[in-house]
Amino acid sequence: MYTIKQAAIRSGLTIPTIRAWERRYGVIDPSRTASGYRLYDDAAIERLVAMRQLVEVDGLRPSQAADQVRGGGAAVAGLAARARQAAVDAGVAGAAVGGPVPASIAAIREATRRMDVPAIDRLLDEAFAAERFEAATSNVVYPALRAIGEDWAEGSIDVAMEHAASETIRRRLARFYDAAVDLSAPLDVIVGLPPGCQHEIGAMGFAVAARRGGLSVLYLGANVPVPSWVRTADAVGAPAAVVGAIVERDVPTATDVVTSLRGSTNRPVVFVGGRAAPAVAAATGAIALPTQLDEAVEVVREGLRPSG
Repeated sequence: MYTIKQAAIRSGLTIPTIRAWERRYGVIDPSRTASGYRLYDDAAIERLVAMRQLVEVDGLRPSQAADQVRGGGAAVAGLAARARQAAVDAGVAGAAVGGPVPASIAAIREATRRMDVPAIDRLLDEAFAAERFEAATSNVVYPALRAIGEDWAEGSIDVAMEHAASETIRRRLARFYDAAVDLSAPLDVIVGLPPGCQHEIGAMGFAVAARRGGLSVLYLGANVPVPSWVRTADAVGAPAAVVGAIVERDVPTATDVVTSLRGSTNRPVVFVGGRAAPAVAAATGAIALPTQLDEAVEVVREGLRPSG
């Protein structure tokens, strides 16, 4: 039996994703210790690995993947075996099944230190060729950006190096965003960052994933004033808004945006994403999004469905 942390390592998933798949889709039913902690057996790990194969490699939405995995049996075993063989073929010795290759993150970090933009572009090509956009962004791009940010905070790289890497990644995401547009669809969601927040790559990544997931998205970008959020919501009539809250200092301004949107004429359903999202959700009652892009898009999609 495995703890949830051990299950995450063995399946290559994050702990929030495991909990979400258990709660929303019922693909696993862990036992509990006397203290209430979850315990996972080998069959549960196999189901999680199969879910990841279907979502990140085969391109299914989590709800669609769950329909297949809940049946269990030989189909699940076959999916899990395929995922393990893919990891072996890729030469990911000792890595979690389907998990990111740490060398990809390290290589982007090293290219940033050299200010080698062509190398960063090439590494992004490789990451997006190896996995679906959502998986590559969650497993390689975001961790690489966090590592680069840590290097800047520690003083081991110059701010120009950090900016060059971030801008290279931003341009790549912008191309994905433009490629996924559907101008004929009614607008579903507006996405952006609150006043003073400039770290837009997470929000842009979500906007791309939402478009790829079939939602019609208007991306507002970074540092959007509160009145502009309200004017946009009322002008376009989108039924949902996603507000980014990346660090602790974003909490007050993101809270202001959420509160103002709820007082607008349009009154969209408001979601909040990013590392500081739980604090904003606790203060406002907005819906906090999971960190995995596929899961976040699925939560917004569910929130847009008519109740009853």
